[in-house]
Amino acid sequence: MPKERQTCTECSMRRQKCDRNIPCSRCVKRGDGHKCTREWPDGGYDPRIHRIYPRTSTGQGDDSPGTTDNTSPATTAQHVPDMPHQPSRRKSASVKSANSPNPRRQPNPLALGPQTGNGPLSDPDAAASTLEFLTWGRSKFSDYDLKALELLKEPHNAGSASAPKDTGPDWDVSNGFGGTGAAQVSFLQLLLPNRRQVFQLVEYHINSILWYHACLHGPTFYGELKDVYQGPSGLQVRNMDLRWTAILFSIMAASMTCASDQLATSWGFKKSERAKLTRQWYKATVTCLNLADYMWRHHIYSVQAITILTMSAHVLGFSNTQSTLLGVALKIAQGLGLQRLGPEDESSNPTGLSLMSAAALRDKAIKRETGRRLWSQLCMQDWFSIPFSEMYSIQRHHFTTIKPLHVDDNTMEPIPEDMPSMTSFQNFLTEMASLMPQIHDAIIASNTLYTKYEQVIEYDTRMRTLATENMPSFLSMTEPIRPEWPAFIPWARRSLTICFAHKIIMIHRAFLGRSFTEPAFDFTRRTCMAAAKSILKEARQAYDEEGPMLWIDQAFMVAAGITLALDIFHRKANEPEYEEHRKLVENTISMLGKFENSMIALRGIRLLSSLLAEQARLTADQTLENYRKRTNDVLGASDLSQPKRQKFNVPKFVESFVGNDSFTHSLRTANRGVEPSLDLFEPEARTPSRTPIPPDQPITSDFGYETFEQLFPPHTGISNNFLFEDLLNFDI
Repeated sequence: MPKERQTCTECSMRRQKCDRNIPCSRCVKRGDGHKCTREWPDGGYDPRIHRIYPRTSTGQGDDSPGTTDNTSPATTAQHVPDMPHQPSRRKSASVKSANSPNPRRQPNPLALGPQTGNGPLSDPDAAASTLEFLTWGRSKFSDYDLKALELLKEPHNAGSASAPKDTGPDWDVSNGFGGTGAAQVSFLQLLLPNRRQVFQLVEYHINSILWYHACLHGPTFYGELKDVYQGPSGLQVRNMDLRWTAILFSIMAASMTCASDQLATSWGFKKSERAKLTRQWYKATVTCLNLADYMWRHHIYSVQAITILTMSAHVLGFSNTQSTLLGVALKIAQGLGLQRLGPEDESSNPTGLSLMSAAALRDKAIKRETGRRLWSQLCMQDWFSIPFSEMYSIQRHHFTTIKPLHVDDNTMEPIPEDMPSMTSFQNFLTEMASLMPQIHDAIIASNTLYTKYEQVIEYDTRMRTLATENMPSFLSMTEPIRPEWPAFIPWARRSLTICFAHKIIMIHRAFLGRSFTEPAFDFTRRTCMAAAKSILKEARQAYDEEGPMLWIDQAFMVAAGITLALDIFHRKANEPEYEEHRKLVENTISMLGKFENSMIALRGIRLLSSLLAEQARLTADQTLENYRKRTNDVLGASDLSQPKRQKFNVPKFVESFVGNDSFTHSLRTANRGVEPSLDLFEPEARTPSRTPIPPDQPITSDFGYETFEQLFPPHTGISNNFLFEDLLNFDI
């Protein structure tokens, strides 16, 4: 019995490889999915007709080699007979290509960048490099919308759990996350709550969290979500663009992380289920991106999903992973041209704008503003991480993207400057972040402690000027709150106060250790102590309010507690600041204990408890003089003229904090590190302990030393070098 033919008729006639699905991916890309069949027309196979390559085809403008084979090697592995409603921006390209008599694209009136002198080959000097990039499989489009429109032609309806390779369906190949692609997609479906809960999580994110990061346009995403659920089967992951699904999972993870226990319970999530689901949704986001081959199939959805993950990553203990993902997001954003979204240039397209409808203009504005908001968020993430990494990736003079506009998100029309917008908080925070690379470069360029400290004082002044003279009135604590302002204004004010105080500490961080022993830097000591107290005060009040529980509150509380704890090492017991600062650190430990499922809080409790225990050990004899006298008696009379001062034993402290395992051994037992597994299938999610460690008990830990360098988010400014070399390596 002859073997049944599995190649479709169209691919057979064109002598092209077929993925053996009905419809196959090549037919879908050509817009001929409805024609895909394995039957020969007109009575059967005729080699005189069916073996001739159809070099011209009426109504099939996308059949040219330049558009058929070069768009993407991705293929669709499974036919989905019942397609639900898809977000319009993902379905329009494939639908129009099938119905339009001339689907070859005309110049796009919705292009986000200037049209003149900004194309890939407009500059003769850049042509060679542009063509070279194409040989690598990369393009240098100046407008991310152009790139996105090309990607929209890809058959991504079944998600990239389908086959992204020409070598065979990916459903049969393990993707490294536990099981085949089909099994992963099936498990992703199981992670979705019911329709009502999904909408509650998304609505809470748009109303209570979006103001903090502004990485998506809330009304647009909410409309897409409603379209998806209009189908009879609701949201089916196997039918979705998994990059869009990644955004949904990241939104749900952020909402669950930031919501209070009472609010989560009102949604129907128990406390134990909440902790497990949040971790699984974070991992589901990463899994969706990986199944979609996001690192080479660049799309703005991927950048949005990663940036939104920041809201949950650090609390869940995925700081290392998130730092890596943000690096990938930056490269994707550069590939999409998000760094070149400058001011509108209507003169470059005199006829295009006049022909656009109001809806088209609004859609253009949304796309352009989304790109600007994402780029602003990436800049802020990069610059605020400088105290941790001692370097930055984004140079201010290397991009032309302007800050997001002050507009109403529903109408996209400009609003008065004294009215808050969804981008107000992020815009001001980005201005604050822009000072960090400047002071970093200024200190590096200085050659003496005197000139370096001059730069610290200079940028301390500039930061304070920014916070007093350039701050919008609605973000100022002194301005009465108007009833017409959105509900997030009080939360934004407290977050901004906390961020400002923390950045003041970061500006002075290079001299904080010296300020404890050298009077020349006493201004730094007093400034950092005041900033730390301000952080703790505002964080406590923010916790008492019914607002979102942001990760920065916990992370910066830890930084403030460390600053105060270090000050205690240089105080005598009879000084009033000694007891005050010690009490504040103890209160910080108690406050962090309220965040039961936060890895930041757990690590902060352990570190602050360890510092208090170490300080108590060093001052056990009540006075420093008695301690030095006992040391001199042991050394002998010959050393009495130059008595040695007791030094904070950093290696011993680290050993007691992170455990007795060596670095090499800890690498062999990677499962003991603080960075949780990203395996999508996780039998049990470990929940951090709720009980703070008493200072008088020995510190035991299963954390390896290599993981201690990144116990806290990079924005906290607590790296291994910063904490143990700059701060703790002092004499007392």
